[in-house]
Amino acid sequence: MEKKIIIKNLIGNKFQCQDAILLKSELLANLNNNVILDFSGIDYVPTTFFYNLFSELLYINDRKDILNHIKVENLPNIDDYNKVVYGTASLVS
Repeated sequence: MEKKIIIKNLIGNKFQCQDAILLKSELLANLNNNVILDFSGIDYVPTTFFYNLFSELLYINDRKDILNHIKVENLPNIDDYNKVVYGTASLVS
């Protein structure tokens, strides 16, 4: 099963790092599903937002599992996302 989450609809387009808690609860509720995070209409997402969002998931899951089940669309600063999810900038290809 696949679930698409439009970030702007869930937390708006001007958000703070703490808003990752809302999105994290959606991800945790869908651990067995493939999830697409759609960042349409959002200009920039702070790296700290991604850390707040994925730190718990990285603790309970393998990075490969997250990369296989969570995809992102329309994210202007994909490198910041990759640094958090891959764990280091050197692993990003």
